[in-house]
Amino acid sequence: MADLTSPGISVSRREDGIGAEVSGVNLSLPLSSEAFAAINEGFERYRLLVFCKQDLSVKQQVEFSERFGRLEKFPDPKDQAEGYETVLRVSNIERESGNIKPVDDPGHKSFTLGTSSWHIDSSFRTLPSRASMLYGKEIPAAGGDTMFADTTRAYDALPENQRAELHGMTVIHDFEETRRRHNLPPRSAEVQAATPSARHPLVTERENGRRALFIGSHAAGIDGLTYDEARALIDELEALANAPDCTYRHKWHSGDLVMFDNICVMHQALPYDLVNTRRLLHRTTVAGEKPLARVG
Repeated sequence: MADLTSPGISVSRREDGIGAEVSGVNLSLPLSSEAFAAINEGFERYRLLVFCKQDLSVKQQVEFSERFGRLEKFPDPKDQAEGYETVLRVSNIERESGNIKPVDDPGHKSFTLGTSSWHIDSSFRTLPSRASMLYGKEIPAAGGDTMFADTTRAYDALPENQRAELHGMTVIHDFEETRRRHNLPPRSAEVQAATPSARHPLVTERENGRRALFIGSHAAGIDGLTYDEARALIDELEALANAPDCTYRHKWHSGDLVMFDNICVMHQALPYDLVNTRRLLHRTTVAGEKPLARVG
């Protein structure tokens, strides 16, 4: 049964786990103000929305995504879809040749290992991004699913005394952390300087009053704790967010679009045959506009 409705559109909470499914909308067409309001309200309420059986050009995905705000740019041309700076190719397919990338290609290996860990897109930025949209183009027959975990639900499940202990903590997010944990070489000093680490509240409070744990694989430490102490706490909170009622596993089909909140929803790519099967998703990311707010 639909929880939210607009003329022709329904937003229905999933029966298990997190998120909601949206039906009755064709995202390739301009959205009326009423239709957009229903989708936006559903996003604010459920933090993850699934749209199935869409047929979107890159331009149409960009136009839909831009309804929610300014999009982040991806500067490397080889990572861009059809030359759009705001669309990232999440893929094991080379853009120019169309061939499957060698599994030992350093850049591809780094990306594959990095996205296989629970992470929040752009959490290492001073202004973390608001939302991401992933659109399925080429999908493996087996594997390659994406897991999502809601850290708002995880926070709500904590005992009150533990919540209070976390409220004053500051977490450090660093893009290099994921590389270190996978024993990958560091990026160049120039690249690291362009994306320095950022400090955020471990628990952030949204404008609607909801609170979330801001964690994930880029979380490199917590002010006032040793690395090992911080790692143990972050791992504990991540495990809590992995509970069945906090997660959703999306089995991709071509034409699926999943939109998720980038402040409180972690995600990870699950394994698939990188050598013999092709996988291509297009990602757009709504940029952040202000630092994360602390509790109280």
